[in-house]
Amino acid sequence: MTTARSSFYHDLSLQLDVIGALALRELHMRFGRNNIGYLWLVGEPMMLASVIGALHAFQPGHLGSSMPPVAFSLVGYCVFIIFRGIFNKAEGILESSLPLMYHRMISVLNLSIARVVIEAAGCIITFVILYSLLILTGFAELPARPLYAIGGVFGMIWISFAWGLNVTALTFDKPTLGRLVHPISYFMMPLSGAFYAVEWMPPNLQAAADWFPLVNVFEITRYGMFDAASEEHLFPGYLLASCAFFTYTGLIGIRRVRNHIHLS
Repeated sequence: MTTARSSFYHDLSLQLDVIGALALRELHMRFGRNNIGYLWLVGEPMMLASVIGALHAFQPGHLGSSMPPVAFSLVGYCVFIIFRGIFNKAEGILESSLPLMYHRMISVLNLSIARVVIEAAGCIITFVILYSLLILTGFAELPARPLYAIGGVFGMIWISFAWGLNVTALTFDKPTLGRLVHPISYFMMPLSGAFYAVEWMPPNLQAAADWFPLVNVFEITRYGMFDAASEEHLFPGYLLASCAFFTYTGLIGIRRVRNHIHLS
């Protein structure tokens, strides 16, 4: 028992070291060390999120909602770019990293997790900084239910990771499918619930929206952030089941892909 436990912790430590090394490699390849270097990880999404928040700075509210419009928009955009970053980067992840497959300790899963860590960390840091500024300037208040907010963000990271695994498996060696990934991510923005609440929709559309996992993510996150948010459309159990299902299909997909990779 002790030997098995020791072996497990050794293997886990090794995998974490591999993921950390892959994350540092990805950071260096994307941002380098010139100019502000790794700070672009936060700087790029911060500029985009700041513009989105500024566009809503002088709006009185959303359809009569008492949720502050600037904070509402910032939450929606910062959480959505977690999805967009992970989902978009999943396409082509193998083609750009095929030489690394020579190393037996590196797997497709390692590559995927490393990119998820980078994208999620950049977006979360951006959100914390910008939301703190909104609180200081009076445009927002402290999160009403922090655990729900954290759960919603975690749900977005997980569902994005799960869908990303499927994208990686489906687009490998299929450039035509790969070109569809970025347009799909843009179509997801108006459908995801990033900038609207389900309760604002017509009753006949609310039931359909509840079946979309991304909508569940935003409903849970906003319920955690805003005291005025409704709890009527919270379905955490369904979100967890969706994440688990797509993770399972994604893991099967990347396993099949790994078996078909031929290194010359």
